[in-house]
Amino acid sequence: MMRLKTRTENKKRGRQKISSQKSSLVWLLLRSAVLLALLGTELLAARLSIVDVAGTPHYDLATAGKALGMQAVWTKTGQKVELRSKWTTLKFEVDARDFVLNNRKIYLGRPLTIHKGRPLITQKDFLLTIRPILAPQTLARKPVLRRVVIDAGHGGRDFGAQNTSQSLREKDLTLDVAFRLKRILEADGFQVFLTRKNDTYIPLDQRGDFANRMHADLFISIHFNSVAKVDVRGLETYLLPQPWTASTSRSALEPMDKQTYPGNKDDGWNSLVGFYVHKTLVERLAVVDRGLKRSRFKVLKNLGCPGMLVELGFISHKNTAQLLRQSQYREKLAISLAKGIQLYRATQKRLGGKA
Repeated sequence: MMRLKTRTENKKRGRQKISSQKSSLVWLLLRSAVLLALLGTELLAARLSIVDVAGTPHYDLATAGKALGMQAVWTKTGQKVELRSKWTTLKFEVDARDFVLNNRKIYLGRPLTIHKGRPLITQKDFLLTIRPILAPQTLARKPVLRRVVIDAGHGGRDFGAQNTSQSLREKDLTLDVAFRLKRILEADGFQVFLTRKNDTYIPLDQRGDFANRMHADLFISIHFNSVAKVDVRGLETYLLPQPWTASTSRSALEPMDKQTYPGNKDDGWNSLVGFYVHKTLVERLAVVDRGLKRSRFKVLKNLGCPGMLVELGFISHKNTAQLLRQSQYREKLAISLAKGIQLYRATQKRLGGKA
């Protein structure tokens, strides 16, 4: 009897412990929600003065940082500046388009500039890249992520990148990872649709159209890279550039850069989900971070939902190619993609996304 009583008491204590843990978690989530709401109110109320530089609206970086609860510090006067808070550090360099957020590389639409001794960031880069990542509660609410369209790049007559010495074709790798990601997400309750389910060629414009017909909440196009320099390696993620900004690979504006595409209505959400997925991939796979970049890929232009294109590695790099031949590594790629998507959904839920 004594032994039975002890087991009963242990079970009771166990239930009490779990209940206590749940209560603590609920309290923490509520506290976080309140803090986010307060910060959101502060940000919306903050009056950031616009500084016009060659016809482009900019914000003073220090003032914009202060609105996010961060302090600006020159680490190299006139050249390098940081925004700092207890948990977050953003590192900028004057005349550079890329910056680093907690060791993750992100590309801006335009370089950081200096005016009368003050570092300036464009209004668009602050409102549509930096603020959505650091203060997502300032974004207009969206339905919580449920429907995901996965686009396996290339297919059919379009082989994509190839590494003949390792018998690798991009179109095969993308489809393999797409099927794995679909299985993982469906097991977690997502509705998942594939733009292609076999070795079929699908025109680029039809891929985005398919996502729109499926009423997707997220579109992700899977690719692999290849270059002539066989020592190049790493991972990069692409988002649609903001209007009147050039793709990351160039600085001069082209006619297409001056247009606003349907996909631009989700510029802020693109930054948030793109950052989560890119960050998760780089950190879980321990690969070279080539950055969260921008390019007007045709599959991203006409989307009715947030979307991205991920380049999951260089098949022209010997060691990467050898890894890609392994089923376990392709599974790891799919799991890492899923983790980033799940993180995005969790953030939406925390922010009280629409049902």
